[in-house]
Amino acid sequence: MCAKITILGAGHGGQGLASYLTLHGHDVYLYNRSRTRIKPIRKEGGIQVDGVVTGFAELTKCSTNLQEALSHAEFVFLVVPASAHRNLAVQCAKFLTPEHVILLIPGRTGGALEFANILERRSGWTPTVTEAQTFPLVSRAIRSGQVQVTAVKKDLPIASFPSTHTNEISERISKVLPNISEATDVLETGLSNIGAVFHPAPLILNVGRAESTKGQYNHYLDGVTPTVAQFIEKIDAERVSVGRALGKDILSAAEWLNKVYGSTGQNLYECLQTTPCYQGLGAPPSLDHRYIWEDVPTGLVPLAAIGEIVGVSTPAICTTIDLASHLTGRDFWEEGRTAEYLGIEALSVSELLSYVWSGSITAIPNLDIMLAPDEEMESAE
Repeated sequence: MCAKITILGAGHGGQGLASYLTLHGHDVYLYNRSRTRIKPIRKEGGIQVDGVVTGFAELTKCSTNLQEALSHAEFVFLVVPASAHRNLAVQCAKFLTPEHVILLIPGRTGGALEFANILERRSGWTPTVTEAQTFPLVSRAIRSGQVQVTAVKKDLPIASFPSTHTNEISERISKVLPNISEATDVLETGLSNIGAVFHPAPLILNVGRAESTKGQYNHYLDGVTPTVAQFIEKIDAERVSVGRALGKDILSAAEWLNKVYGSTGQNLYECLQTTPCYQGLGAPPSLDHRYIWEDVPTGLVPLAAIGEIVGVSTPAICTTIDLASHLTGRDFWEEGRTAEYLGIEALSVSELLSYVWSGSITAIPNLDIMLAPDEEMESAE
């Protein structure tokens, strides 16, 4: 099958995915907002890729014309920082149609809900928006037009909003992307956002070190001391508790490290210290980094918003959002994915579950399956 795919975003991930899909026989159009970034790709007509796939990926086209890029595609993959989803939803609303398969890679927390809410308000039709929990490849652009793809992840959980379309959409996407698996709903994929746990707090708590050394230390192995790890565990416990209140069996950060990387230890600090891929990994040089301006508004803010709906207190998450706002001079509570932006304000737990399942708060699915027993919900809080 040769699929027509448009990838929005020509960063590390966008170039890697465009190359991978092209070399697997698909018809790929790469879009980027900035002409400067894609100038070498347009000049060469494609991207040189090395790693698990090797060759020259001759793209169908690479341009800054959004209307043309979307008219080309059956599949539209957004491979941009999640903080750009809102603006892209507004721009894409003029050109997207119900026939497009829209996939946010990844959605972070609440991505599909926010994108669908904006798209429906702007376009007047009810969209289906799918999100991935993570990115399917490990890729890094050496320069514009040259990329390394060093691994293909073994599992790519996705979910659609509404969930009633997940099975149909996953079958279509599985013909294009490898190792697709179906999550229950976009709450499950969104609450599994590990970046929101691992990125903002360690950077904030090491801001003096980051600025004085310009990031010349290891974010995980040096920046996460036992005390810092204890605070991260509080953030993580709040995230897991929000999931349990919704009947979701969300992996803790330590469990996730063990499953994905085989890390071991009695606590999060020990698990991070035994994670091989974090060896030699540098840190951001300042707070002006996606660990703050992406992970706080599209990770921590929606976690706090969903926590408020389900009645789970999130003091460590809220403290981190406050610190990020004070230190940067930005109001992430205002900028972030609030309940209003997600379209879930004033919903009860049962209404929220119904909404993500069917797109309506009136068509309630079997909540005995989706909700945890009362005693489990109480213990989670």
